Amino acid sequence: MCGICLVAVLANANGAHIVKKGETLYSIATANKVSVQRLMSENGITKPTSLQIGRRLTIPGTSSKKKTASISLKTSTVTRSSSSVTKSKTVIIDPGHGGRDKGAVWGGVRESDLNLKTAFKLEYYLKRAGYKVVMTRRSDRYVSLMSRAAIANRYRNAVFVSIHYNATRETWVHGGETFHGGSSTSRYLASSLQRNLVSHCKVRNRGARYAGFTVLHNTKCPAALVECGFISNAKERARCNTSSFQDAAARSILAGIERWDRAY
Repeated sequence: MCGICLVAVLANANGAHIVKKGETLYSIATANKVSVQRLMSENGITKPTSLQIGRRLTIPGTSSKKKTASISLKTSTVTRSSSSVTKSKTVIIDPGHGGRDKGAVWGGVRESDLNLKTAFKLEYYLKRAGYKVVMTRRSDRYVSLMSRAAIANRYRNAVFVSIHYNATRETWVHGGETFHGGSSTSRYLASSLQRNLVSHCKVRNRGARYAGFTVLHNTKCPAALVECGFISNAKERARCNTSSFQDAAARSILAGIERWDRAY
């Protein structure tokens, strides 16, 4: 957020804030030193993505106080905390399929291999960002769906992300999509992952939506399943099979998790 925008957010002597273009619940909450959940509760907001420009928000705990901000208008960026800071949440990475379950296989490319390669890259970026990481598999071995969910359920304050690559007989289909199990936190997680997948990987946006997958419905923590691209589409398969695309997918998932983490 720029210095000018930050001044505008803080200069609310009456404890109210009018939502401006480009602002999010997270940016408003951070600038006013309150949690996103408290800000949502105070204003009766149930969906973090439902914020509208021009809406008047009540800032919790500021109605009787006057806030002042002495911030230079020359400041164009806000320095983020060091990535070495340990995060409170544990990320469960689930590389889909494995072992006798190869997943989709097209043009000699096995989905299970792509899932694991992407998962290892994601593990690296998550650890560098300060997250604790658990992998449901670290080699080409079979792990049942219920076992994957059980691994996730061992951890408190966790988030579960299952990594996949898609396929269909209709080989013209391409793009990325993300699924959730229905809870509000999982919906927002899937939405955040999908938005960043499209942005980082430049794939067609097939949306974030509900699905009845076992790994999503049997995990107690917020969970989402990411389909990074279609290996049944020759052009997209060629991209998905490159280290650079897998790296971009891993970075997109990290960005999605961080966005979700800031909101919750």
